[in-house]
Amino acid sequence: MAIQKLKIAGIIASACILAACGGDDTTPLPPQIASTFTTSADGWQGGYSDYHAETEPTDVVWASRALPSPLSGSAYYTGGTNRSDDLFIYSKKKFSGYAPSTLYKLSFEIEIASNQSSGCFGVGGAPGEGVYVVAGASPTEPKTVLTDGEYKLNLDRGNQATPGPASQVLGNVANAVTNCGPQVYQTKVLKSTLPLSVKSDANGEIWTFFGIDSGFEAKSAIFYKSIKVSVDLAP
Repeated sequence: MAIQKLKIAGIIASACILAACGGDDTTPLPPQIASTFTTSADGWQGGYSDYHAETEPTDVVWASRALPSPLSGSAYYTGGTNRSDDLFIYSKKKFSGYAPSTLYKLSFEIEIASNQSSGCFGVGGAPGEGVYVVAGASPTEPKTVLTDGEYKLNLDRGNQATPGPASQVLGNVANAVTNCGPQVYQTKVLKSTLPLSVKSDANGEIWTFFGIDSGFEAKSAIFYKSIKVSVDLAP
């Protein structure tokens, strides 16, 4: 009887080991990133770059505002006048809970509301197609720094339609309206076509940013309704 009990105990112990090492034990999903801007900016902080002292904009804004008709609700409004032919207006936020110094793959999805029609002409570039929506991530905080007389982002994010190692170009702010007369607000969802690789810092933190990079030499402004970032461990 004692031997039989020992055999049963051994079987149970083996089953427990197999359960711990097998399919029941999965790697926890990394924290995902999501903000819906229905009531506030949700902790995102604004900045702008790509200008000289003489071309610095004076009207850059980041604010929670009511969406214009025919839309309803509120969203995160940002905009400003591009006096440098290359203004980047961005928002940034730090996220934690990741494994330290670990490579992740990030895929972005941003919903915007824009009143810029398609196929229209503008100074320096189209007011719709010439204003690019950019998203990116880095272990380093995105900051505007003075370099050789120009205020630039401290990350290699590329420029306008060209992405960089720290960013992706998701699309532009042109909506589906083709009438260049009266402007109508429409929503638009922009997504990554491929994931962006980013390594967390030594504390398991990742900075994420998004914004509009303008080649249109006048005022550009859009509403951000939401941002979602899918975060996965790199294979």
